[in-house]
Amino acid sequence: MKATRNIISWLLIICLPLLILTTVLRWEVNDIRLYQNGFEKYGISGVTGIDKEQLKDVAQHLINYFNLKVGSVQYMIIMEDRQFALFNEREIIHLEDVQNLIQLDYRIQCFSISLIVACMLVLLLGFKERWFKLIKSLFWGSVITIALMVFLALFAFIGFERLFILFHMVSFSNQYWILDPSKDYLIMLFPGGFFYDAALRCFSAVILVSFITGASSFAAMRILSCRAKSQPC
Repeated sequence: MKATRNIISWLLIICLPLLILTTVLRWEVNDIRLYQNGFEKYGISGVTGIDKEQLKDVAQHLINYFNLKVGSVQYMIIMEDRQFALFNEREIIHLEDVQNLIQLDYRIQCFSISLIVACMLVLLLGFKERWFKLIKSLFWGSVITIALMVFLALFAFIGFERLFILFHMVSFSNQYWILDPSKDYLIMLFPGGFFYDAALRCFSAVILVSFITGASSFAAMRILSCRAKSQPC
């Protein structure tokens, strides 16, 4: 029984970082303000010649595509009384890969939620000191998440380009992500600075959620410990 309880506790500890990270990533992917702020900060309208209203429409179209709401990622731009396709074949292939990666994030999120709920139910229904073990697992899961995000944030701060390249090499089985900023609109729309800002925003959000979860868990452990000893907290 002790071994089973330890396995369940470790599953909770491992799944919590996955849940927080995948949830934050899902929030970022679907937050159109992230796209608009990036377009504004890096002067994308001036770089591409695409007006701000169409840029907003492009961002919403990408969000819809990543969420499987439209069948094609291609988008037609109207500029100076002419119409043209925004993305070339190489960019379309890469965006298909990005869509698959985002859908994988969604599946991992759902799997993490299911496993955490199952572990919680088993701990609460099958073991003594169930609340303390559950809260302790959440606390250590939060600590591990914060440590991991701080490490990645420092890595990004020191050498984001290396982290960015490593991520793409691990995540994609081809090199369609290597684009030419002089002619490929995808890299014009989303320069390196955009991803740097998005990464730091992600790390900050994950750390904040983990800190709140960890602090709440720590406080709850203190209260339960005091009650068990019949001492004032």
